[in-house]
Amino acid sequence: MLQISNVPKPRITVGPALEPVTLTEAKKQCEISTTDTTHDQQLALLIEQSRMQWEDDTQEHYIAQTWEMKIPYLCEFQLPHRPVASITSLTYFDTGNSSQTLASSVYELDVSRGAIRLKYLQFFPATSDRWDAATVTYVLGSHTSALTVPAIAKSAMLLLVGYYWLKNRGDYDSPNDLAAYERLVAKYMRSSYP
Repeated sequence: MLQISNVPKPRITVGPALEPVTLTEAKKQCEISTTDTTHDQQLALLIEQSRMQWEDDTQEHYIAQTWEMKIPYLCEFQLPHRPVASITSLTYFDTGNSSQTLASSVYELDVSRGAIRLKYLQFFPATSDRWDAATVTYVLGSHTSALTVPAIAKSAMLLLVGYYWLKNRGDYDSPNDLAAYERLVAKYMRSSYP
C-alpha cells in the first residue's frame, strides 16, 4: 500500500451537521443550569473546538462530514483519517489535462483500512503531470446522532469543554489539567480498545 508523501493536507468541504456532544451535556460538565441560556453561544464554540481537537489528536471522525484530498497521480493509497464511510468521487486530469471522473467500477474502498484499491483486473489511467492530478472526495464518519458516539470519545470531548470553560474564566492551574484527556486519547489509540 502506497503512502503518498508531500501532498497538501486534506480539507473539509462539508462540516458535520451536528456535534458529538450536546449542549445539555456540555452544560452539565461545566455545572451550568440547563435553563441558563446566556452561555449557549460560547459553549457551542467550545464543543466544536473540543471535537476538532479530538479529531486532530486521534484522526477519528464520528459525525458524517465530507473531505477532499488532492494527490499527484492515481494509485492505491490509504486516506489519512478514519473511519471512511464512502468515496463520493475520484476525479483526475488526463494526459491531455482534461478533467475526468474515474468510474467506480475501476476502484473500491477498503473500509477496514480506509484505502482506495483497484478492483480485479482494473488499472488506473495515466494522469497529467501536476501536483493536483487527482482529487478524492470522501465521507468520514457515519453517525447521525450524538447518542451513538463512543463513550470514551464523548468523555474526552467533555473534559476539553470543561477545561476550555475554566480556562476562559481564568480558573485553571497547570498543564496537568489536560492529563485526564491525554489518558483517554492514549487509551483510545491502544489497539486493544474497545
